[in-house]
Amino acid sequence: MAKWMITYSKDEGTGVLEVEAPSQPTMEEAVKLLLKMAEETYEREEPKDAPYEEQTPAVRLLERYGIAVTSICEE
Repeated sequence: MAKWMITYSKDEGTGVLEVEAPSQPTMEEAVKLLLKMAEETYEREEPKDAPYEEQTPAVRLLERYGIAVTSICEE
């Protein structure tokens, strides 16, 4: 099984979440993995603006934790 690095930005810095998967995670899968990690690791932030109407996992990740996926690559 391959190791994949999901790189993300948070607080003007960069972080990496390493996962094992048989193939490259899709962006949606990466967001869900990061959302789970963020819920266990970071405190939820108060929204700075009115929340977006559509609350996709990527929007929740950004609004609640200030995290945005920047890349997905094989280790």
